[in-house]
Amino acid sequence: MCSVGLVIMTIFTFVGVVSRKLPQVNLSWTMELVTTMFVWVCALAAAAAFKTNSHMGFAYLTDKLRGFPKIIHKWIRVAIIFGNYAIWILYGFKMVESQIKSGLVTPVMATPGWMIGLAIPVSAVLAVARILQYELGYRFGKKEREALR
Repeated sequence: MCSVGLVIMTIFTFVGVVSRKLPQVNLSWTMELVTTMFVWVCALAAAAAFKTNSHMGFAYLTDKLRGFPKIIHKWIRVAIIFGNYAIWILYGFKMVESQIKSGLVTPVMATPGWMIGLAIPVSAVLAVARILQYELGYRFGKKEREALR
């Protein structure tokens, strides 16, 4: 899904740049659409990366852990991530609520600002779900499990 969003963003960016050279064509809305899509694609990609534990990290020391210390590290990591996403959810919904109350809209397309801001709490909820899937061992479907054997 995120890769489709990136392809669409690339196409709209190209069309927007080309349209600047054409005097009768005004496609300024493409940049606003690309910016909105960028927020959503980044937020959803961050949540999707937890499915396979593919987030970037410094693993030199953590890869050397074995046994009980590795279990402790895993649960401390999960607690920190959950704490972070709890803040995203709490303040994200507060932000969306204030954006709805203010009636903020984007300048060109008049898109409600809360539609962009909603990416933060939604991606946090999805990330928490993906972390739970990964840490509880529900990370792969039947076909994927068989392919890994």
